[in-house]
Amino acid sequence: MKSILLVHQGAIGDFILSLPALEALHRFYPEAKFTFLAHPNILEIIRARPYFRDVLDCNASRWAPLYRRGGKLASKDMESLLQIDTAIAFCRSANEVLVDNLANNLVKPVHRIEPFPERDFASNVTEYQCLQLEKIGIPAIPPPAAIIAPLRQDILEALTFVRQNLSPEDRLVLLHPGSGSRKKLWTPIGWLNLIRRLSAKRNLRLALLQGPADAEITLYLRSHLETIAPITVENWRLGRLAALISESSLYLGNDSGITHLAAACGTPTIALFGPTDPRAWAPRGPRVKIVRWLAEGAGNSLQGESGMLLELQPAAEIVWKQANEWMGF
Repeated sequence: MKSILLVHQGAIGDFILSLPALEALHRFYPEAKFTFLAHPNILEIIRARPYFRDVLDCNASRWAPLYRRGGKLASKDMESLLQIDTAIAFCRSANEVLVDNLANNLVKPVHRIEPFPERDFASNVTEYQCLQLEKIGIPAIPPPAAIIAPLRQDILEALTFVRQNLSPEDRLVLLHPGSGSRKKLWTPIGWLNLIRRLSAKRNLRLALLQGPADAEITLYLRSHLETIAPITVENWRLGRLAALISESSLYLGNDSGITHLAAACGTPTIALFGPTDPRAWAPRGPRVKIVRWLAEGAGNSLQGESGMLLELQPAAEIVWKQANEWMGF
């Protein structure tokens, strides 16, 4: 096996949960190079891996025929895939048309990996995907740790940023209060409580990560922090952000793709989970602490007499205790 086409259209978190499956494929086919049909920006985090060959933009119109029943690729696009020995598609059964079109256009074996488990599957998404590989004869259990490999240029840019914003004795703590879904956001009062306590520690610099969907929550926090001014890290490329996370002492964030990225980088990660079940969706990494802030059937905040939001769950204390343990306060 020399060349494998991997089809994966998931977002950041979904893709990172699939990394152990990719590593298992690499171990089974150590000489094979992988061409991805995926979101190019997400693949910045694995371009340095030995199996990475190329990426085809899954949003490009040239690949649209793959998603129509009986779709045929243009001859020039067919030629770009002639060296592919097989294809593996991470997609739901509802996308069976994609698998059929890949097989018809490539005239090569195509395997479909179900990306998400059934509700009664009592384990992580990563383990579920590795079980799918077992079914096609590729050993993947126990699943290996996800591997993030920033490019050298991204590492140099991250180190330059650190030198410009921190003293040699400072340690960097990254905070990501946003998420792609509002229902996954921890309460602002919880974040404010935590930021104020962390900012009181000597030789600690805080940085707020802000992506395209995070402007509202980061603006709110900054407006209530008075004299506290965390460093701003806004809309960084994923590869550059991975390099910065790797240089940080601690990461705290909601259930989001960036939290999955932090865990996979090996940085000590505190992941704040609300309605999502962490048994299936928890980020994987060597040092990850999951903190639930929403009990089943309960709210996460209430109005006090002054109108201020009050925390019902002791999430802030759990986070603070874990941060103390990892940072050695």
